[in-house]
Amino acid sequence: MFHFPDEVNLDYFFRFDRRWIENMNWARISPAARAVLPVIAVHCDEQGRSFPGEEAIAALSGRTPKTVRQGIRNLAGFPGFDWEYYLTRRGKRGKRFTLKLPPKGEKGRCFFFYRAIFDGGNWAQLTPAAQSVYPVLRYFSYFDRNEVEEPGESFDDDYLGREWELCGALQSEVSKYAGLSRHALPKAMDSLKKNFLVEPHDGGNGEHLWKVFIIPPSHWKRAYLNSQLGNSG
Repeated sequence: MFHFPDEVNLDYFFRFDRRWIENMNWARISPAARAVLPVIAVHCDEQGRSFPGEEAIAALSGRTPKTVRQGIRNLAGFPGFDWEYYLTRRGKRGKRFTLKLPPKGEKGRCFFFYRAIFDGGNWAQLTPAAQSVYPVLRYFSYFDRNEVEEPGESFDDDYLGREWELCGALQSEVSKYAGLSRHALPKAMDSLKKNFLVEPHDGGNGEHLWKVFIIPPSHWKRAYLNSQLGNSG
């Protein structure tokens, strides 16, 4: 039986391909597929192979096993994604996923999507609309060194050590690339705030921005998360 880990992994991440957003691949798949794809991706090895069980995917995505199975089916045709059955060491049938992630070192091709978001239950507690929006906010976000309270000696040091970026993208663009109507966006942002993934930021001169957290500043307690297992929607 799956349980959320005692420790939140603050170091591991996968490379989320920006082309999934640019080419509208993310917007075209179903909410169920958007919920499970990052969970599968964060379990990928260097060859793009991923072996999370259905129970783990359901817990980490905050969805029922039935919704997980639907999400996997809805990923048919998604660029670089495939899966097949394989025989586990215990003689049972499991799913082996493959996902082509962007290569290392290709500047501007990806952003890092951290495992802490899953280990801490932040992703699982989001609404489907919020799960749709978060990667789009990351896609549009940028780093402004002028917003760093105590800048280091170099831009590179501050950039590598950043825990959040800023996003001021138009609501219409965020909604479009998230595959949502504009009316769904306010509640999605409320869910992201509640789950420590965004917070409002005053950019000065009346500019409304969002802090978009790369690593959440807080997460849900393990006991609470484990008590929710089996109650996902």
